[in-house]
Amino acid sequence: MHNYNVDHKYKFQTRIGNWFEEWELDETKKKDYLKNRQNGQLASIVKDTKTNFSLRLASLSFPQDDYIHFGFHLMLQNLKTQGFLSIDIQERLKIGEEAYNITTAQTSQPTVRSVFVIIPYTKEPNYYGDDILHYGQHFRIVANPRISNNKTFYLHSLPQTPTRCAKISRKQEVCAIESDVFNTVWKLEYADPKIRFEMEGQPVRSDDTVLIKHSFTQHWLASDDIIYQNDFGREREVFVHSYQCLNKTQNLIAEKEGRTTIDIPLRNQEPQNLWKFQVAKNKSEQFDESVMDDNRNVKNLMIRVKQQITGKGAYGLRGLTKIFMEMDQNNNGVVEYNDFKWGLRNFGLNLSEDETKMIFQTFDKNANGKIEFNEFLDAFRLQMSEKRLYYVQRAYASIEQRAGKVTLETMGRLINVKEHPDVLKGYKTERQVFQDFVSNWNKANPDKVIQFQEFGEFYQDVSTSVQQDETFEAILKKSWNL
Repeated sequence: MHNYNVDHKYKFQTRIGNWFEEWELDETKKKDYLKNRQNGQLASIVKDTKTNFSLRLASLSFPQDDYIHFGFHLMLQNLKTQGFLSIDIQERLKIGEEAYNITTAQTSQPTVRSVFVIIPYTKEPNYYGDDILHYGQHFRIVANPRISNNKTFYLHSLPQTPTRCAKISRKQEVCAIESDVFNTVWKLEYADPKIRFEMEGQPVRSDDTVLIKHSFTQHWLASDDIIYQNDFGREREVFVHSYQCLNKTQNLIAEKEGRTTIDIPLRNQEPQNLWKFQVAKNKSEQFDESVMDDNRNVKNLMIRVKQQITGKGAYGLRGLTKIFMEMDQNNNGVVEYNDFKWGLRNFGLNLSEDETKMIFQTFDKNANGKIEFNEFLDAFRLQMSEKRLYYVQRAYASIEQRAGKVTLETMGRLINVKEHPDVLKGYKTERQVFQDFVSNWNKANPDKVIQFQEFGEFYQDVSTSVQQDETFEAILKKSWNL
């Protein structure tokens, strides 16, 4: 009998065991991997494709009269988690019908998964005679049609049972289904219980804080700091449950026994039940979503690219500029097709090979396989208004006055990230904001003096990515203590 445990029994070249079968198995795995990668069927590629599909930018409706109208595209923000109601079209629930999970996500940009549509409940008459949503009026919340291939998915809930409840909290489950049933009907109530009865029938303003009541179970939509892990990261669970503060304690014993007391309607709701609408703040933020998925001409593609760049935040365009500058080894401002393609991919733009070629050929006017990347970037750059330019000039003068000269090193010492809008809203940490600012300068020598022209070009790119004047002014004022 052979003793295979003796180290010196075989030379290192000797093959033992089922070496040929193992070699064949490794070759088969390798071929399957290469085939799946070529066909885009790898698990990582499929996950990225689905995630990018759900994170496409969407439009918000602009309320010209400050009221919420039926047909509005809007986002719903929970005051407890500060997250926005979102659908996970990748996570199908096992409940016997097509249904998808609902969470609240920490996102600052409207995407197809976080933008919902308000539609009327058509099985009862509209007693108000207009298209404005009123308190106490039945309505439905529908997922963005672009995420479901034009299917209609309603926000839905059923009474809690031992077999059907929220996955983690075990409270009343909320999901999105296609069935047209009464369990998909909701109504709004005013947040302040003292005047809630008087507000019944009044039109809903876009800046109101509201309660979203499920019409069938008479409980409120809620979200709490309960972590729900999915393909998009750590989000918060959504369910139906009424959170009320424990005032009027003399009646708590009766309420605990299930009896209704006169104090129940007067108790304030907790932040878990409170929601706010997010709509477009100006007309320019509302756009035709059909062009986002229409790839037949370059104009629509450029609109898509611009929306994706804006979705990257304040340093979106600046980040793309930095990538192309790093690829420009000859410092001539020219990139070839492969560099252009990988630059867009590294930046995170969701474009197919054909779409990338179409854009490249548009700017390749000499048909020599090269383009000037600044010409491509100039298609997205916008001139700063006089008001924005004024704050840029003030910021440069303030840095120069306090530090003597403007360099990356002095700006790093003087910048105040504690009051940055992204930090105050909880979107980023102070360290992340600081690193974003420093990394987007692309300076090998931090002591090199930065002239106002270069400083202005930096903030011109930032200005292009920031649509609202108030946000742009806040970034400069808070960052440089103006």
